[in-house]
Amino acid sequence: MKVRTRPEHPATGAALAVVGGFLDAYTYVAHHGVFANAQTGNVVFVAIDVAHGRWAEAGRYLPIIGAFVLGLVAAEWLAAHRGLRGFQDPTRIVLGLEIAIMLVVAALPGTAPSAWTTVAVAFAAALQVTTFRLVRETSYSTTMTTGNLRTLVTAAYEWLSGYNPAQRVVAARLTLIVLAFAGGAAIGALVSSPGALGTHATVLAALVLVGVLVAIETHSYRTAADRVSVRVARSGETVRV
Repeated sequence: MKVRTRPEHPATGAALAVVGGFLDAYTYVAHHGVFANAQTGNVVFVAIDVAHGRWAEAGRYLPIIGAFVLGLVAAEWLAAHRGLRGFQDPTRIVLGLEIAIMLVVAALPGTAPSAWTTVAVAFAAALQVTTFRLVRETSYSTTMTTGNLRTLVTAAYEWLSGYNPAQRVVAARLTLIVLAFAGGAAIGALVSSPGALGTHATVLAALVLVGVLVAIETHSYRTAADRVSVRVARSGETVRV
């Protein structure tokens, strides 16, 4: 069972991609070259350090990888228990947790160990990447861009070659997502530097996530109102909604 099957609006997907790029740049710039979103780099770093016998350096990445795995498990737990009272829409819980984590990280003093931040961000990134998987009917990722680039190039080729002109829409969506991720990374790099917000920069990510939550809540309200209107129209009743 998926945590979330409702496809997102491209604007919502782009906003989440901005957060994804922002957090990757944040942990890299503010916390000494560590990645927290996609674990490919961290796994490679562990393998390199182990190969050279640098066990202490290798162990530096294990808590981050572990936090990411824990976030994936938490997201799947939410999916498995969505029938319980208060868990019907795990999206609200995921976004609420992400916002809280970003604010807590922003409130940490600059002297706090880097591991605290990177572990927290890795957990939040895992929640996000598991929860948000579709923009319209197109699969995508909000916290890493390799798969998005692959899908973008494939769609663009099929569109431009005339093989499948309908892929133009997919190419446009993924272009928006990739550019949003890159833009978020650029902003994250700028504001995370010591001369700017530094380690407190995640407050900006929290603000974007609040906007995403508001947009989703507004869409859910409008959808519910539209359904009520349809039922009322079919029954011939007049009701204010």
